[in-house]
Amino acid sequence: MKLVTNMDQPEQTPLDILTTRQRRFVEAYIDCGNATRAAKTAGYSEKTAYASGAENLRKPQIKAAINYLGEQLGMSAGEAFKQMADIAKTRLNDFLIIHKVLKTPTVRKPLQQLINELDAEMEFEEEFARLAGLAGKDLDAHKIEQKKRELQGIRYALELERNPSAYRDVPGEAVWVDEVTVDLVKLARAKAEGRIKSLSWTEHGPKIELYAADAALDKILQLHGRYKQVPGDAGGKPRAVYTLPDGTTLEF
Repeated sequence: MKLVTNMDQPEQTPLDILTTRQRRFVEAYIDCGNATRAAKTAGYSEKTAYASGAENLRKPQIKAAINYLGEQLGMSAGEAFKQMADIAKTRLNDFLIIHKVLKTPTVRKPLQQLINELDAEMEFEEEFARLAGLAGKDLDAHKIEQKKRELQGIRYALELERNPSAYRDVPGEAVWVDEVTVDLVKLARAKAEGRIKSLSWTEHGPKIELYAADAALDKILQLHGRYKQVPGDAGGKPRAVYTLPDGTTLEF
C-alpha cells in the first residue's frame, strides 16, 4: 500500500480546471488579444463567436487562467497593463524639441526701392565720415565703398529704364522663428521600451511609426471593465504621414 500525500500530487493550475475548448480560447486570446477571434480559434461558431468570447471574458476561472498563462509567458498582468498604458500615452510631442533660431528671410524689392535705400545709405555714410573725421587711409577706404554704392545705383537706374517692373530678391531682416527637431535619445529609449512600433533610418533622417493609441486605450478600458471585449484589431495601414522640416517622416 502506498501512502498518498499532498506532496505526491502535482500542483493544480488555473488552466487545469478549464474545459478543452475554454483552454484553447485562453491560449488563443493570449496570442491575439481579441475575444471574438479567440472564440473562433477555440471552435465556437462564426455566429456565436462574439457573444461567446465576451461571455468567456466575464468568467472568473477564464480570467484567472488568462492572467496565469500571461505571467508564465514572461509578462505579468501588471506589466502588460503598464506597457499598454505607456503606448496609449506616447505622443508625437514626446520626441520633438522646439527651439528658437535666427533666420534671414529672402524678400523681393523693386529696383526703385533699392535705389532709394542706396541713396539713403550714401547720405548716412557721408555724414558719418564728416563727424568721425576720417582721414588718410580710412577716408580712402570709405570713398571706395561709397563709389561702389554709387555705381550700383547707376546700374539699377539703367535697368529700371529698360524694365520698370524689375526687382531683386535680397536678404531681409533677421527674425527669430520656432524650429522643430527630433530628440534621438528619447526616440531610441522609447523603441527599446517598446512604446513605438518601428524605427528606421532614411537618407532624410529617422522614420517613426507609432502604435495606434486608441487600440491600447480600448484594451485598458476592457481591463477596467468598461468594454465587454476589445472591439476589433488596430491593424491596417497608417492613417497619416507627416514630414518635418528636417526630413523626418512620422506615420500614424
